[in-house]
Amino acid sequence: MPATLGALLANPHLGLRLLTDPGPESAALAVPIRWVATSELDDPTPYLQGGELLLTTGLRLPRGKARITAYIDRLLDAGVVGLGYGVGLVTDTVPATLVRVARERGLPLVEVDQPTPFIAVSKAVSDLLAAELYADVTRGFTGQQALTRAAVTGRAPGVVNRLAALLRGRVALLDRNGQTRHCSPPSAQALAGTVAGELSRLRGRRPAALALVEGDSHVVVHPLALSSGGREFLVVGLDRAPGTTDRSLVNVATALLSFDLEQARAERAALRSAALLRLLLDGVDLTEEVLTGLGGALLARRPLRVTALTGQPAVLDELLFELLAGLGDHVLAAVVDGDLITVTATRADQDLLMRSVPGDRSVAAGTSRAHTTSEVAQAVRQAREAAAGARHLVPAVLDYEQFRGTSVVDLMDLSVLSAYTDSLLDPIDEYCRTTGIDLVTSLAVWLAHHGQYDPAAAALHIHRHTLRYRVQKAEALLKRDLGTADARMELWFAITVRQRRLSTPAKRTDGSSPR
Repeated sequence: MPATLGALLANPHLGLRLLTDPGPESAALAVPIRWVATSELDDPTPYLQGGELLLTTGLRLPRGKARITAYIDRLLDAGVVGLGYGVGLVTDTVPATLVRVARERGLPLVEVDQPTPFIAVSKAVSDLLAAELYADVTRGFTGQQALTRAAVTGRAPGVVNRLAALLRGRVALLDRNGQTRHCSPPSAQALAGTVAGELSRLRGRRPAALALVEGDSHVVVHPLALSSGGREFLVVGLDRAPGTTDRSLVNVATALLSFDLEQARAERAALRSAALLRLLLDGVDLTEEVLTGLGGALLARRPLRVTALTGQPAVLDELLFELLAGLGDHVLAAVVDGDLITVTATRADQDLLMRSVPGDRSVAAGTSRAHTTSEVAQAVRQAREAAAGARHLVPAVLDYEQFRGTSVVDLMDLSVLSAYTDSLLDPIDEYCRTTGIDLVTSLAVWLAHHGQYDPAAAALHIHRHTLRYRVQKAEALLKRDLGTADARMELWFAITVRQRRLSTPAKRTDGSSPR
């Protein structure tokens, strides 16, 4: 319940009595009270801000109708909501002249009986203000939740309908030409005409709200800023001045509507991209005129680069929205067969796209060579192959040319390979720890020389019989015949993984890709 004279008079614990006629000034009983002030001064107005209920015992109340009239007029000019007179201290009743003048001037006059201390009135107003503030905060919090739910379930129309209900006002969503897209209630359609002459001032400017006030009617226009540079408008009409919570709810609705419009634009762009890419992947020959007509003028440029991104569907959907919102017509992007496929035409756009790839390996990215429109299907294949190879790299990004020159060891999960390597080479490692003889190095050099003992021994600066003994010892420890190609390949693979693990971690974490 708002803090008003009406609320105080309805409080049975205070026992207040209205002495002026309730008819003419009944509206005054609903005026909010900002605070309670107590003063015995002939002119307390220098110490008032407006909106107070003033309490007095009449200790220094002026005498005579003229002076009392001047006193009442000063209070009215200062914006005092009402005057409370405490009886029983100076006078047993409220002076008749004061009652008569208050009625004539329209200032509500309340009798405060002696059993009721002024502090009780102040506390009652304080409690009402606190309850009103709590209710307002609660209304704002629940209103924001309701708007968010409306945005999820009802998109832009849902937000407009919910905002109108929360504000008990009129709400309209206008397109950039000032035409109504959605409104609630139907009478809000008239808002488009009310603000028509003002929208031109808001187009092409930094987003800023515009307020129109005429009597008790308040109309607020909020431009919805879009990354594409377009403008749409949220218009709110109220039959009162908007409060803090009202403005907060309008701001939330503005943000939600801007996001919804961006999402709708991105969804349309994604659908267009998916259709164009599907046509090209199916081998349909599209002329430059047709591409432009379908919104794919980007594809008419040469050269084109395709990037494929793999990851969890939710992550790819979020990245798709981010790319379409950030690059607009500079990219074609769509999820095709589980991968996010993008097409760009300039190196700058490609670099911006790659900077959007998360660095936590949740997404792996592969890029193709430069291709023409007729070669998009080949470019998609190259990008997907490179993305598959990038999954275990840090960062998880690989160019197709890098992919072709990358060792198979670099294309697999190093942690898994390391566990395999340690398991296979464990007997040899144990032998090295016991004897001090490094069989791994000897085997690596021997394999690098294609199993030839003389050149390998020379490279190791040992006798060839010593090398032959070490190879035979390794065979016994590994329980494998190193005379077979399979055993040699397996041993070479394990040793190579270990060498890469020891030599490349620092290089991989600084953003470079292994070659």
